[in-house]
Amino acid sequence: MGVEPRPAGVLFDAGGTLVRINGDRLTAALAAEGVTARDLDAALWRTLALLDSEFAPGTSYERWFPRWLDRLAEAAAVPTATLARAWRAADAPALLWDQPTPGAHACLARLRAAGLRTGVVSNSDGRIAGALRRAGLSGAIDCVVDSGVVGVEKPDPAIFAYALDALDLEPAQVWYLGDTVRYDAAGAEAAGLSAWIIDHGGHHTLPYPRRVTSLESFADAVLTGS
Repeated sequence: MGVEPRPAGVLFDAGGTLVRINGDRLTAALAAEGVTARDLDAALWRTLALLDSEFAPGTSYERWFPRWLDRLAEAAAVPTATLARAWRAADAPALLWDQPTPGAHACLARLRAAGLRTGVVSNSDGRIAGALRRAGLSGAIDCVVDSGVVGVEKPDPAIFAYALDALDLEPAQVWYLGDTVRYDAAGAEAAGLSAWIIDHGGHHTLPYPRRVTSLESFADAVLTGS
């Protein structure tokens, strides 16, 4: 890969990129059901990768989410119906995606210290801004675009316009990091941004040229333009 111009701003996906599921809350909800999951964190990363294969864009949330929970339940060795009840119980008071992924704080701090503007573009349900606050990340983020608020979701490139306007930057000045090719990279590319993929768990199956395995290595790439 050749050297790319250093961006003036960086946008991030939220769930699976900057934040992950609150495992303590979900584990507690499962315990209330009398169930213990098998390596819930690893099961999450394995099943998130399925968004690029089994759950392609165009399938409604109401259709794919129950199927995704079924696959998560299988990976975590718990009954699907039990996981679904536990998920609802844990998620109802506050969005479950409110734990920072490894390196999130340091990555954002490095980018902000270098003078870059930062933001989030997320397919969510109107609650991602609150989740980012609970994760302790909102102070290092200039804007948050939630599909549940603006009414358009990735991979539609139109969602990125909200963030570009908020940051007062042109698409060519911005990089975007997400965890799916078909949703994140496809939408960002269509909007004219340089897209990157992060694969926290090493489970991705779709190839993509700009790929990192940690937020630390992504910050390195941004700051060196490589």
